[in-house]
Amino acid sequence: MKRYILSAIAAVLVTAAAWAQQPAQPIQNPPAQAPVVTKQPGAKVPEGPKPVIEIAEKIKDFGTVPKGDKIHATFEVRNTGKASLEISQVRPTCGCTVASFDQTIAAGGTGKVVAEVDTTGFSGPISKAVLVFCNDPATPQVNLVIKADVRSFVEVLPRPLIIFRSVLQGESAVEKVTLVSADGSDFKVESVTASGGPYQLAYRELPEKERKPDHKGSQWEVTVSVPANAPEGMLNHKILIKTTAPKAPEVTINVTGAVRPVVQVIPGEVNFGTVDGGALVGRNVLIINNRQGTELQLTDVKSDNPNFTTDVTPLQAGQRFQVAVSMKAGVPKGTQKATVTITTNDPLRKSIAIPVQAIVQ
Repeated sequence: MKRYILSAIAAVLVTAAAWAQQPAQPIQNPPAQAPVVTKQPGAKVPEGPKPVIEIAEKIKDFGTVPKGDKIHATFEVRNTGKASLEISQVRPTCGCTVASFDQTIAAGGTGKVVAEVDTTGFSGPISKAVLVFCNDPATPQVNLVIKADVRSFVEVLPRPLIIFRSVLQGESAVEKVTLVSADGSDFKVESVTASGGPYQLAYRELPEKERKPDHKGSQWEVTVSVPANAPEGMLNHKILIKTTAPKAPEVTINVTGAVRPVVQVIPGEVNFGTVDGGALVGRNVLIINNRQGTELQLTDVKSDNPNFTTDVTPLQAGQRFQVAVSMKAGVPKGTQKATVTITTNDPLRKSIAIPVQAIVQ
């Protein structure tokens, strides 16, 4: 074993001596790199022709304008550069502004950006911006502004909005507004129409004793009524008033609200869909009394199909009831229909009919 170790050490020493006697190899230079070009102080980098955008009047103030008018603003755009000016995009900052523009303006030429603002939805001072994007390297974006003071020359008091909050079917409701002249001038109401709905409309000029003392000029009262026979449903319409006022030939009033049933049924029908005839299934119907200050009573609840049963649970005495409609187990296959009739003490909703259906497999 010792002889083997001594032989290995001797071999390593011979190899190291042979390596040390070899001539040194020359060191290779690293690959040549491209020379670095540095900009000398004060040196100018050559440039080609470029466009230059100039808009002398970036803000257009239209002063006082009648509510509902459309403001048309034309901005003159000059290209004082040596290359064609390309306007890539004109972006209004709100949906009420519509813009058109010249896309290419030659060197030394003139173009335009046209913007329109519909003032129908505004009142008071407004400021609308239009962003212009172009290929001028020094000024790639220019902000244009349209300003105005929007005034209703015929004002609606207390506000141009009528809300029918608690209208019950079978009961009428009335709301009134007053039209006054903002500048104290005289005008007349020529017509009042609704965009839809069940409304009854009327208007009259107020006599001196009924006028608002803090307003001069003509004053007109507009009455909007929901009749007792109005159908159940949402109220969401506009009332259009035409006047002789030159700065307000049309005045709009928004109407919102709902006509609710005296006795509300949720849902209005029961549909079990496809069911297994061997299983007992059921659905709940909610009966709500919307008439304030009264107590509703369900005097009778019955089904005209013996395969369906009903059960009444008072949730709030005189106000809310739950009617459980169930289909018995073992009903024959096929379509099963029924009508659940609820008799109440309400004079306007004495009987409530709820359709019921199930497809039995």
